[in-house]
Amino acid sequence: MDLGDLNEGREEIRRRYGETVHNDLPDADEYVRAVTAGGLVPVANVSEIHEYISRHGYRDLEAGHGPLVLGIDTNIIPWELPRILDLDHKYGTTDDAGRRPTNGYALATGVKEELDWHYKHYETNSLVEAFGPEFERLTNQPAGSNRQGFLGLYAYRALMAGRNVDRVETGTGDESIVSGYLEYQQNSRKKPLLLSNDRGFVERSVDAGLLSQHVSFTPVLPRTVSATWKEIADTLYLLSVIFGALNLPKVTLFGVWNGKSGLGWQHEKLSCQFRSPKLEPLVERQMRVLDAYDDIR
Repeated sequence: MDLGDLNEGREEIRRRYGETVHNDLPDADEYVRAVTAGGLVPVANVSEIHEYISRHGYRDLEAGHGPLVLGIDTNIIPWELPRILDLDHKYGTTDDAGRRPTNGYALATGVKEELDWHYKHYETNSLVEAFGPEFERLTNQPAGSNRQGFLGLYAYRALMAGRNVDRVETGTGDESIVSGYLEYQQNSRKKPLLLSNDRGFVERSVDAGLLSQHVSFTPVLPRTVSATWKEIADTLYLLSVIFGALNLPKVTLFGVWNGKSGLGWQHEKLSCQFRSPKLEPLVERQMRVLDAYDDIR
């Protein structure tokens, strides 16, 4: 998708259907973050980030080095960057000495609070008028950029549940979050390294004496990409969530729908509405094969 066309399309939607419908559509920045998190395009400054991690990470704990732990700012936590950038302490690629790039996470409570949005669609008439009857299913579900907040909230919870994580007590806002990390650094042997897309946050952190690295997203998408099936599946899930629904040939994918549960968000579930009578039985058969494989695995 051309990002200029996306922005022009949003403005046309604003003129024809008003602010509510316009605000429900992801902008170009959000679209780029989704296809980056899905793995279709790389982080723009990936080499710079890896060089920074090489200088400060891969700690030799047995030699007495303090652990390096990742802190993630609110603006990028929905997009699974530790996995995309290969920085995770469980799955990140080891160096020649068998050391991981980082040793865990230090997550600010202020970041979680900033993700805890609750605005929902209580009427979908304007969305149905603009995009079609599929959008009736978005009633009582998170609206617009709040869907990005939900992705971030469940990414935060997934890290808390499955990783080595320290909670850093902070308030909301850059000043409070940086202050909390500074206190954490002064009171522990661990060194937090903060990742953010906000240059002001990074500069404030560095001025305070913290390690901090800016994450940049590409301003231009390539015309073609090569991707694995998993990258395509991950991208379709993320796009279905940020758009609410995707009309693909023969099937509509819903990232949110009335009745989607917390478990559905946790397990990254989609709802599929088949528009082809031939496709549905084929997909159901393949799902039965996959379920049987999971049972015996």
